[in-house]
Amino acid sequence: MEIKLQERNFLLLRNDSYSQFAKDILEPVLDLTIKLIINLNEKNFSSLVNNLDTIKKFAAGINRANSLKDYKIANFYPTFFAFHQFFHSSYRARQGKVLEKTLQKILRDFTSCGDVPEKVSKMRQILKEAFAYGKDIKLDIDALGKNEDNKKIILIQIRSRDDTGGTTAKSSLVDFLKEILRTGKTTKYELLYLIGIWDKRDSQQRKSTILKIYSSLKELINEIDEANFEKRINDGILIRENIKLKLAYGIDEIAKAIYDWDQLNNDEILEAIQHIIKKITSWDDLWVSYSVSSLELELFSFNGISNIDLLNKYLKENNIDLSKIEVNQIDKLALFLASKWREETVPFSSLADKILYIRDLVYLRKIYLSLL
Repeated sequence: MEIKLQERNFLLLRNDSYSQFAKDILEPVLDLTIKLIINLNEKNFSSLVNNLDTIKKFAAGINRANSLKDYKIANFYPTFFAFHQFFHSSYRARQGKVLEKTLQKILRDFTSCGDVPEKVSKMRQILKEAFAYGKDIKLDIDALGKNEDNKKIILIQIRSRDDTGGTTAKSSLVDFLKEILRTGKTTKYELLYLIGIWDKRDSQQRKSTILKIYSSLKELINEIDEANFEKRINDGILIRENIKLKLAYGIDEIAKAIYDWDQLNNDEILEAIQHIIKKITSWDDLWVSYSVSSLELELFSFNGISNIDLLNKYLKENNIDLSKIEVNQIDKLALFLASKWREETVPFSSLADKILYIRDLVYLRKIYLSLL
């Protein structure tokens, strides 16, 4: 009887057009996935401890744990802490990059923008030429599109949520705008400076965010009072000739703002973000590599055993060259390996879970081999 296993979709093992689309958007977090897979296969997580700063060594109790040499939990803690610190700090930094790539994709594919650069340096150069100012502004831009025919530019600064970060974080949303205004230059281009809050939740901090933005711009827009600014920013407020500032909460408002700016009447823009999200939802690379790495780190730290090593042993004993195994053969291979696996090292009691775990190890090993 054929056994049907839970499906997996590893983008790093696929090259079809759908997967390439997803990989382009998810490139920042796939890069983190690759780092996890390399460390897992090379059993190199302990090296992450060396990257911890001196503050964490006393504030997070690393030094204390290191002093307790005869206690396994204490010995495990520094590597455990360093691994999860590495993962979450890396992920936070990359999450925003995925949002940037999504917006760039929308500007490139659904609007009349002829120039949608990926590199911030190119975005800065476009603005430098549009405003004819001499110095470089060394600040970040999340997405930018230029329609040369209609002399229009959209500059987007995106944040995942508005309930993280304090006054400085909220004010920083208009740092680039402030530098443009300080140049005193005018432009023949119509510029929309769009601030987008991706996850609006209940928009509880909308008023606070608006007031922090106003406070940051106040000295440069004296003719606009706070009440007027708060009332008009959601619809778009002209703060200087040809320069409009707009705040959008949630992906629907962000899409509508791009649609209104573009004036191409392409209704697909209104559903584009949801469409992209749907297309990049069903993938397994990151969550599997992170979960397996966490379990393997614990197993190796406490017992000195690596299931990756055991997998390699079984592959060698059975003369199986994993690099030559096709992806559609991995289910069959996992079932075969599970029938041979004698060690009680897979951290599950259920046979089905054991088979799935062994198969995930095979997938992650195959990805690693493809990177060599």
